[in-house]
Amino acid sequence: MKSDVNVSSISGRPTARPSCSLAVFAHNESGRIIAGLESIARAAGDRDVEVVVLANGCTDSTSDEVRACANLIPHLWLVEIAMADKANAWNVYVHDVITPERAGEIETYFFMDGDVTLEPHALSLLASALSEVPTAMAAGGMPATGRDRAGWRRRMVESGTLAGNLYALRGDFVQWLRRRQIRMPVGLIGEDILLSRLVAAPLEQLPAVDEGPRCIFCSNAEFSFRSLSALRPRDYRIYLRRKWRYTYRALQLEMLMQLLSAGGIAAMPRHVNELYESAPLPSRMRWVGLDTPLRLLAVLEIRSFRRRSLNAAS
Repeated sequence: MKSDVNVSSISGRPTARPSCSLAVFAHNESGRIIAGLESIARAAGDRDVEVVVLANGCTDSTSDEVRACANLIPHLWLVEIAMADKANAWNVYVHDVITPERAGEIETYFFMDGDVTLEPHALSLLASALSEVPTAMAAGGMPATGRDRAGWRRRMVESGTLAGNLYALRGDFVQWLRRRQIRMPVGLIGEDILLSRLVAAPLEQLPAVDEGPRCIFCSNAEFSFRSLSALRPRDYRIYLRRKWRYTYRALQLEMLMQLLSAGGIAAMPRHVNELYESAPLPSRMRWVGLDTPLRLLAVLEIRSFRRRSLNAAS
C-alpha cells in the first residue's frame, strides 16, 4: 500500500466478509456522508455489503464522521488518501485495497458518490439485475431527483453511459481490469464515462460471453442528491465550477478515446498530463452552443500546457 494511503477497519466483524463490496468516494463530504452511509443499509435490503469509504484529500471532518458510523454498518472500512482525486481513489480501491484473495470472494462491486443517498433496495436491485442478465458486466442506477431527471435517465440508456453517482460491476469484469492493470488516468474527470466505454467496447477481448447487453440500467435502483437552487447564492459558484469541470471532461474524453482507438489499452496514460502532452489536440473552432467560450478557453489552456511541456523537455 502506498505511504499516502491509510486503511483502517471501522467496524469489521469476525464473521466472513460479504460477497458484495461498495466503494464510497468522498471528498470533503462533512454534513453529507452520514446520510449517505445511513441510506446504504436501506438500499442493501437483505444483502450483506462491505462498505469502503475512500476519503480523498479531505480537509474537513469527513473521516471523523465515518468513524462515528461504526455501529451503523457491520463491515465498514475507511481509506484515507492524501490526493484529492476520484480517478486515483478508484484505482486505489480496485487495485490496492482489494487484495487478490479478497477479489476472488467478491461477486458484485458497487460504486457511489459520498454526496448522494440511495433509495431503498437500490443495491439489491442492481445485484439482482446483473444476476438476471449473464452477459451484463455493469448495471447503472438512475437519478430520483434533479430538474432534468427524465432527460438524464433517457440519455443514460440511449448512450449506454453509467452515472458515477451509483453503478455496479460484475466481479469477473473487475478481475479482468485487475489482470490487465487497467487504471484510470489520474486527474481524469469522468471515470464513469471511460468505464462505460470499456464495458461496451473493451478494446481487448473480455472473457467469452453469449451475445447480449453488456451494460444494463435499473430504473428503480435510484439515488438522490441536493439540486442547485437559484435562491442560494452559494450555489452559483458551485454551478460555474461544475460547468468548467464538465467542459474539461468532454475534452479529456475526446482526446483519450482518440488515443485509445489508435493504440489500444496499452496507450492508456497514467495521468491526464500525459494525455495533454501526446493525444490529438481538440479543435479550437467547434461550436457547442452557449458553452463554446468555455470550451475555447479550456482548449487554449491544454494547448498552452503542451507548449510549456515541450519547451521544458527541450
